[in-house]
Amino acid sequence: MEKTFSILTLGCKLNQYESECIREALQRRSWRCRRFDEGASFYIINSCTVTGRSDARCRNVVRRTRRAAPHAFIVVTGCYAETEPESVEAMGEADLVLGNDAKRSIGAILDEVAATNGAVGRIDPQRLMGIHAADEEGIQRFFDHSRAFVKVQEGCNAACSYCIVPRARGRSRSVPAGVVLSQVLALGGNGYREIVLTGVHIGRYGEDLDPPMTLASLVSAIIEGTNEIRIRLSSIEPTEVSASLLDIAAQTDRLAPHFHIPLQSGDDRVLSAMNRPYRSADFRSRIDRIARAREGIAIGTDIIVGFPGESDECFENTFALLEELPISYFHVFGFSPRPQTPAAAMMDRVSPAVKKTRSSRLIALGEAKNRVFLEAQLGTEQLALVEGQVRHASSLVRSLTGNYCEVLIPRGQARAGSLVPVRVDRFEDGKIYGMALEPDAARARETGACGS
Repeated sequence: MEKTFSILTLGCKLNQYESECIREALQRRSWRCRRFDEGASFYIINSCTVTGRSDARCRNVVRRTRRAAPHAFIVVTGCYAETEPESVEAMGEADLVLGNDAKRSIGAILDEVAATNGAVGRIDPQRLMGIHAADEEGIQRFFDHSRAFVKVQEGCNAACSYCIVPRARGRSRSVPAGVVLSQVLALGGNGYREIVLTGVHIGRYGEDLDPPMTLASLVSAIIEGTNEIRIRLSSIEPTEVSASLLDIAAQTDRLAPHFHIPLQSGDDRVLSAMNRPYRSADFRSRIDRIARAREGIAIGTDIIVGFPGESDECFENTFALLEELPISYFHVFGFSPRPQTPAAAMMDRVSPAVKKTRSSRLIALGEAKNRVFLEAQLGTEQLALVEGQVRHASSLVRSLTGNYCEVLIPRGQARAGSLVPVRVDRFEDGKIYGMALEPDAARARETGACGS
């Protein structure tokens, strides 16, 4: 079989990082990567299972891939393949189903599949996983991205009643700080100027290491061991945003002034039913503390609408809390029961119509708060990562500030992937526009303090 492959990634930043590990592991073994529409002998689908809808999407992707490439060899891996391998196999359209642990050895596994011309019955993935575990060597680049993600942790020790992730990913395991730093240095050496630290539960980083570490100490080690790289954190739980992390964000632009902190509900009864480890007053206190850490800091959140038992009063408590807090943007999700979780068996379901109405109200509130936040950026000078061209506007490119604002700047002012100071000049139709500062001017001032 021809050693050509294509990867389709569903779900989170952690999956995206692991797909890049698979890509480079295969390329080290002389496999050639192709885009989906270019055709390949092997298709790897890295699946997500965070909700029932995620499972359905994975099944649709498998079927679409089989229709597009009827003679290809299809591998399904990731969290859906981990939690429900029988369901994937029962579809009859995947040739091989591999759990999350097999990702690090997928190069060795597919080498044998290719060598046996697809005779899966003649290989033993478990044996190959034991022999070739060292294939997980990290990545040198991040395909089609101007910023890179780095896994610092995986697994979760929490037990939120709606979540299947602990079953899909296991207990919390931290990547040793030296391995993380080596990965950041490799990516930095290849020109990446923003690195996103990602995992399932990054606020618990280092608790399982010997000696133990904290996320703040990891960030400090990366900042001390690198130059010209900005670090951004992926989602972190409200109880785990430490004073040390806030001190780092207040003192340097090397840690992006941006925290994404899931709320899920602003009602204590719902939070209790979700088995979340805080109450609304705790969340309010922590958000206020973050907002005081630095002027212009961005705070995002996630909200689940229509969790079982969410009454009108419960929803209004959530709405009022979000309305009052200095949060920059919302991600709003209608509750989708995930099989094999406690929440899937809960009664007192909220009707789809009510969920839609509540979601619309929260989305409108989030848009209004985001507009206020964006307008507050006018006249500021900030350090921004230059990204790709704006669709339908060839004269503009996107840039991303430390506080997670997309600023559209004229094309040609700065190289894609570079960190440059930009001045925010204009707000129009929900977007902000600016200019990259001249290099001499950039050197003459401090590097882009947010909100300066």
